[in-house]
Amino acid sequence: MSTKVYLGVGSNLNRENSLRFAFAKISPLLKNCKKSSIWISKPVRNGEPDYFNMVICGDTESNLEEFHACLMKIEEMAGKEVMINNGTNFGMKRRLDIDILAFGELETTSPCIIPRHDIQDYPFVTCPLNELDPDFVHPVLHQKVSELWAKLEPTLSEERKVVKTSIDWNVDAPSWNNAPKD
Repeated sequence: MSTKVYLGVGSNLNRENSLRFAFAKISPLLKNCKKSSIWISKPVRNGEPDYFNMVICGDTESNLEEFHACLMKIEEMAGKEVMINNGTNFGMKRRLDIDILAFGELETTSPCIIPRHDIQDYPFVTCPLNELDPDFVHPVLHQKVSELWAKLEPTLSEERKVVKTSIDWNVDAPSWNNAPKD
């Protein structure tokens, strides 16, 4: 039996390559895999570069624990690098962040919080999720993401607004494999 899964994917370090890498590694795990546009959002921490965010969805045959472990491995494989922006050294940072937003109708706190508790709070999640599947119904709030976005968007300050951008998906994803050896 397959389960519909929605993933939030973001990066503010080597952003285009990080999203290409994520999609290249995630898409084989999903049937009917689709991705949203890429949306730029401001970082919470002053001085860091802007984030590139997208949502990926599809159907998986895996259970939550197996699927979560695969995603954590992909994050690990993407690795880390030194983040320097406008002369400020932020140290070693992960290139990639992948969050499971929803896993079917499942509600759980282990191995992560499902559905993601803040879907409705972050425009960099709500907006691309709405773009990808406006009829997606939040399993706890029982509202369509299109309704959540309609409530959130008009309240956004300039700093919280997201802006659509694009990358060249024809460029090959990097072949990072920074996972520790077993």
